Amino acid sequence: MSVPSSLVRRLKHMRRGRLRNRIIANSVVILLVLVIATSYTAFASFDLARSVELLFRNSISMEELRSTLRETQQNLTGYLSAKNSESLKEFIRTSTMLRGMTLKLNRENKVDDVFLLEKDLAFLIDSYLTSAEGAVQAKRGRDVTGYVSLYEDARETASLIEFLSATMDSIHLGQSLKGFSSYRANINLALVSNAVLLVAAFLFSIALIGRYSYTITEPLARLSVAADAVGRGEYDHPLPPYEREDEIRTLHDAFVNMQDSVQKAFVELTRKAELERSLMEERMRVLTYQHRLKDAELLALQTQINPHFLYNTLAAGWQLALTEGNEKIAEFLEKLAAFIRYSLKPSTRFVLVSEEIECVRQYIWLLKLRFGERFRFRLEVQDEALAYETPALVLQPLVENAVVHGLKDLEEGGDVIVSARLDGDTLRLSVSDSGRGMRKEDIETALAAADPEDTTPQHGIGLHNVIRRVSLATGGTGKVEIESEPGHGARITIILQTGRQGARI
Repeated sequence: MSVPSSLVRRLKHMRRGRLRNRIIANSVVILLVLVIATSYTAFASFDLARSVELLFRNSISMEELRSTLRETQQNLTGYLSAKNSESLKEFIRTSTMLRGMTLKLNRENKVDDVFLLEKDLAFLIDSYLTSAEGAVQAKRGRDVTGYVSLYEDARETASLIEFLSATMDSIHLGQSLKGFSSYRANINLALVSNAVLLVAAFLFSIALIGRYSYTITEPLARLSVAADAVGRGEYDHPLPPYEREDEIRTLHDAFVNMQDSVQKAFVELTRKAELERSLMEERMRVLTYQHRLKDAELLALQTQINPHFLYNTLAAGWQLALTEGNEKIAEFLEKLAAFIRYSLKPSTRFVLVSEEIECVRQYIWLLKLRFGERFRFRLEVQDEALAYETPALVLQPLVENAVVHGLKDLEEGGDVIVSARLDGDTLRLSVSDSGRGMRKEDIETALAAADPEDTTPQHGIGLHNVIRRVSLATGGTGKVEIESEPGHGARITIILQTGRQGARI
C-alpha cells in the first residue's frame, strides 16, 4: 500500500474547519491592504490621462476649425477674384464641413464661460457662412457692389472667429494645466501614502505568514516523520498528540487510525481481488447469455410471420387455379407463395440485395393487384449494390409501412421509391414516400428499437421490427435513419457497413 496516496485520499475528505478560514482571512486582509494602496495611484493616473486627453482634444478641434475656415476663405477669395468653378466647388465642400463643425458647439445659455464662448463662436461661424454664401450669389448675379461688401463682412467675421477660437484654446489650456498642477501637488502625497501602505502590508503579511507557517508546518513535519516510519514498516511509530481543533487534527487522527488498520487493509485487498475475479467470471457468463439472448430475439423477430400452413395452402390453390385454367389467379397465388416462401427462412440471416429487391417486386405486384394504379412505385437500384448482403426482409415491411401508414388515407394516392446504392464503404437501402409523414415523437419511438435495453412490446414486422433486426443482425454497426416532416412524406434509410455483415460475396 502507498502511504502518501492514502494521505491524499483522506485530505480530500477532510471537513471544512478553522484553519482554512484563518488562511482565507489572512489572504483577504493582505489583498485588501494592497487594493487600498494601489487604488489611489490608479485614480490619480486616470485623472492625469483624462486631463491630457481633454487638453489635446480641445486643441485639435479648434485647430481643425481654424484650418477649415482658412481653406473656405481662400476658396471664396479665389472664386470672387477669378470666378473659377473649381474654387466654387471647393468653397461649397469646405463651407459644408465648417457648418458640420458648428453642430458640435454649444448653442444654449449656460453659466460656464467656455460654453458661452462656444455659443458666440457658433453664431459667428453662422454669420460668416451667410456673408460668404451671399457674396457668391452676388458674384453670380454680377452685383459687384454687393459681393464686395459681403466679402468684406465675411473677411472681418473670419478674423473674429480666428481670435475667438484662439481665446478658447488659451482657456482650455489653462484649465488643463490647472488640473495637471493639482495632480502634481497630490502625486507626492499619493506616492508616500502608497509606499507606507505597501511597507505596512509587507510587514503585516510577513508576520502572518511566519505565524501560520509554524502552526501548519510543525505538526505536518511530525506527520511526515511518522509517514516515513510507516513506509519502512514501523506501523507502531509514536505520534505526539495534537490538541487544536482544525483540519490538521483530522489528518492527525486519520493517520493514527491508518496505522491501526493498515494490516487489515492488506487482508481486505486480497479478499477484494478474489471477489473481483469471481465477478469478472460471472460477468463473462452474463455477456454470453446476453449474446445468446440477442440471437434468440433475432430469430424470433424473423419468424413472427412463419405460418407454413399458409404457404402449403397457397401452393395447393395455385395448382387448382392452373387446373381450372384461371391463369390470373394462378399468377397471383404463385407470387404470393413466392413472397411467403422468401419470408420463411429463419436459418438465413443475410440475403443478397438482389433477392431482397425481387421480394419487393413481388410485393409491389400484389399491391397493384389490390389498389390498381392508385399508388406509383419506382425502383432505383445500382447494379453494383445487388451483389452485397443485407439482413433479410427489411425493405418489404418499409414499403408496406409507406402504403398503410403514409399513403392509404390519401384519396389522390402517392409515390413510393425504393433505392439501393453504394456510398463509399456503406450500402444504403431506402424507401421514401410522398404521404403524410411522421411526427417527431413517432420517429424517436421507432429509433429507440435499436437500443438493446428497449422493452417496448412489438407486433408484426413493421418499422420498429426492422430497426431492431438491423441492429441485432449487424451487432450495432447497422443504422436506420428517418427523415420526415408531417405532411411532406418520409424517407427511411438502412445504412450497412460493407466491411462486416453485408459485405460483398
